[in-house]
Amino acid sequence: MDRKMKKMCSVLWMTVVLLFLTGCGSAEFSAVLHSVGSGGGHDESICVSEDRYVHNTLSEKQQLVYDEMLDGIMNMKENIPLSTIDKSDVEKCYNAICADHGEIFWVESCSYSEFSVFGRPCAVSFAVEYAYTPEQVDAYRLKMQPVIDSYLERLAKCESGYEKTEVLYQTLIREVAYDMSAENNQNILSVFLEKKTVCQGYASATQYLLQQAGVPCVTITGTAQGQPHAWNMVLLDGAYYYLDVTWGNADFLGENTGVTDSVNYGYLNITSEELFINHQPQVDFPLADCDSTDNNYYVKRKLYFDSWDAEAIGRKLAEAYEKGRKSVSLKFADEELLARAKEYFIDGQYITDYCKGISQIYYVPDKELHILSIYF
Repeated sequence: MDRKMKKMCSVLWMTVVLLFLTGCGSAEFSAVLHSVGSGGGHDESICVSEDRYVHNTLSEKQQLVYDEMLDGIMNMKENIPLSTIDKSDVEKCYNAICADHGEIFWVESCSYSEFSVFGRPCAVSFAVEYAYTPEQVDAYRLKMQPVIDSYLERLAKCESGYEKTEVLYQTLIREVAYDMSAENNQNILSVFLEKKTVCQGYASATQYLLQQAGVPCVTITGTAQGQPHAWNMVLLDGAYYYLDVTWGNADFLGENTGVTDSVNYGYLNITSEELFINHQPQVDFPLADCDSTDNNYYVKRKLYFDSWDAEAIGRKLAEAYEKGRKSVSLKFADEELLARAKEYFIDGQYITDYCKGISQIYYVPDKELHILSIYF
């Protein structure tokens, strides 16, 4: 994939040591430490993210650092004093912010500075370079807001968290093209303004919109088939699921036949076991166990079969065909059931017993997720 990971670089500054050695008085020394945040109190104006997944996995000390960094980024501060002397906290908290806040599009790069006295760290400061001026950020926000509102209005009409994930999954895939050449494809500008993006744009927009709609959601980064990739993890009815809009785009996977829309529901609310067949997360925070199937698309739509029942499967095929749908996908519990369905309905042509008058079909078996997709 094409995701360029932002990396923070460390810079070791000896400013405090130099001031000390050149006769800096105790009051001046304290002022220097205070200016770079050597353990100051929590500012009441600082943003907090108690409802965000990764924020809640951090220690209390790290949560404070996270909040200080988030407040600085949201207010476009260039130098942010931190309440830590542990430089490892900085990268961990920045990665947490990126996972929890898909709406942040204005950060260009960042770094941290470690202040030491005689080789012992005494303070850490976080510096951010921004891709845009505050005025430009405000202009982009204003331009995006009607589009964002239209998404949120659709989600507000949904009756459940599951329905919100399905509607957003469908909508992003149908309305936002996967395009490697898209400008700003690593952030939400590409989704809401250009209607074309890549995996990071999809994941950031999904995280932001679902979180705004009341569905806890986090962005996960790692690899898929060895390539850098980003997707999401959502909380529905007390259980976590994985959701990958990019891999749900059949155009991206090269599965679009031209006779149906490009939505592949195989990656809508799936388990860790299913996703990790071809996805490998690379994050520095703990991941929840995604082992429930209750809010999986195929289970919710009663298109999942854990035993052989030719009549029940046939009725699902007939229902889709008679309603004039261009396609139908069925999910099976294992590869053996998938093979049996293909052999019976496709190779044996028993599909004609249920779809009267059908003369031609196109089918795609997914052996990894045990899904049989049939295009009429």
